[in-house]
Amino acid sequence: MTRTRTAPPRIPAGRAPTDAEFAAIRGNDAAADGRFLYAVTTTKVFCRPSCVSRVPKRENVRLFAAAEAAEAAGFRPCKRCRPQTYVAGGVPAPDARLERARSLIDRRLADGDSAPTLAELARTAHMGASHLQRRFAAAYGLSPRAYAEAKRVKTLKQELRRGSGVSDAIYGAGFGAASRVYEKAGRWLGMTPADYRRGGEGLTLTVAIRRSPMGLTLVAESPRGIAALLFGDREKPLLDELRGEFPAAAIDRDDTAGDAAFTALDAALQGRPLPRGLRLDLRGTPFQIRVWTALQTIPPGETRTYQDIARSLGMPTAARAVGSACGSNILGVLVPCHRALRSDGGLGGYRWGLARKEKLLDGEAAVTENAAE
Repeated sequence: MTRTRTAPPRIPAGRAPTDAEFAAIRGNDAAADGRFLYAVTTTKVFCRPSCVSRVPKRENVRLFAAAEAAEAAGFRPCKRCRPQTYVAGGVPAPDARLERARSLIDRRLADGDSAPTLAELARTAHMGASHLQRRFAAAYGLSPRAYAEAKRVKTLKQELRRGSGVSDAIYGAGFGAASRVYEKAGRWLGMTPADYRRGGEGLTLTVAIRRSPMGLTLVAESPRGIAALLFGDREKPLLDELRGEFPAAAIDRDDTAGDAAFTALDAALQGRPLPRGLRLDLRGTPFQIRVWTALQTIPPGETRTYQDIARSLGMPTAARAVGSACGSNILGVLVPCHRALRSDGGLGGYRWGLARKEKLLDGEAAVTENAAE
């Protein structure tokens, strides 16, 4: 009897990385986690893009969509970054050790205590201190110390916005010395704690809401210039967004106002230069304003990655902070944060929805192409 031989199952061989993917591996880019895993043919180990292990030679790298595929091809998971903890859909499962450390910080601060030391966190997570520091930063985008500081600053802002006295808010947020808060108030709040507490008190904003190619569009003008240009689908969420930025400001609704802003928006959407003398009232931290100013230098039809912008500011490690500053921009299109992309060329986020961002970029590319012809 003739036996039919069954062909062995096909073993996935992986694929070579693109320039952007290898750049993500080389830069330990945590933003690329979940999009692919990479294996090294010489070590037979596969890792997450954010793994802090030694950068392999490009010719030795193979990419896989899931841990199962890498293991089927004969690679074993890295013991440092534990890529096998990825679940279906490319979403990383939280590292229980890091979650224990983060929870300890949260509990301490919630109880009004000082943040735990790195040594305490390392004991809680059962990890070496330097290893914890690296993995925590890769997972959450901040070192444990910076994470604790960000939590305290968030509490400080909440207390100031609720109307708590400045001293009560500072000590209630867990800061041991008011002087430290005032030293860093420019970076944390963009102004003194007292000014932040007032939330625009004494400021009158003239607000117009009209239809534009970006949908329902809100323009807010202060005596210094255009303070906000927001997009949405309904009036109430737009007004709520504005009040979230200026909770104590007086709102003077006048839908016939805002001509300068709407004219500038039309010019930007049609690829024409913005009107001369256009005044923007940029309100933010010094770093945010530096980022917003850098965005305004990107020509229509072109884009920059967060990393590119960070390098242009002389701060090559601040790509995440640049992304955060883009998300805080409330002057849509006029401060063109839609031209900022992830390091892999992906759209990243956009305050008013990725559909609007994609429409803006496609429109600018088309205008640039027509002008070139």
